[in-house]
Amino acid sequence: MNAISPEAVLYLAICWVLGSLLWARVLGSALGADPTSEGSGNPGARNAGRLFGASAFFIVFAGDALKGAAAVVAGRYLGHPEWLVAAGGAIAVLGHVFPLSGKGGKGVSAFVGAALAFSPVAFIGYAVGTAAALLPLRSATLAMPGGFAAWTAALWFSGLLPASWPLLLAGSLVLIRHHSDFADAIRRRQTLFD
Repeated sequence: MNAISPEAVLYLAICWVLGSLLWARVLGSALGADPTSEGSGNPGARNAGRLFGASAFFIVFAGDALKGAAAVVAGRYLGHPEWLVAAGGAIAVLGHVFPLSGKGGKGVSAFVGAALAFSPVAFIGYAVGTAAALLPLRSATLAMPGGFAAWTAALWFSGLLPASWPLLLAGSLVLIRHHSDFADAIRRRQTLFD
């Protein structure tokens, strides 16, 4: 790994700023509501969907995913090495979780966009792993670690694992940010079977 150039530092800074643009806040502002003070308080797609309807979920999810993808695509366009491209995607996720101002989201949509743009083939593993876990668990939240594990395996099989370490760290952060959601989902499942 060579020293990081000023151009690379600028690229990563722009990725952070891009990640800090939270589409739930943009949509909430347009609709005269603040998703960080309503519903779950999370400025993400799921809360936007609860507050503003299904179309809001898709708008916010797509907007947040596009910023993760844009960071990766821009890194490749600029000719950065793959590890730095992965770092750009990871920094966009970090920008979503820890934005320049206000409360951040949990980073799922930004991570999905970055992971898909980084390797569409490995992302198939993420989708298959999530779907396979979703069938028995019937919880998108509880299925998320299965998708992450399958994505990691797909990166390994495709030879991209060494370059993708920044995205692996970002994905781990996304899972950590969901720890209370995992606990709630497990509690709900236990209630169903009691």
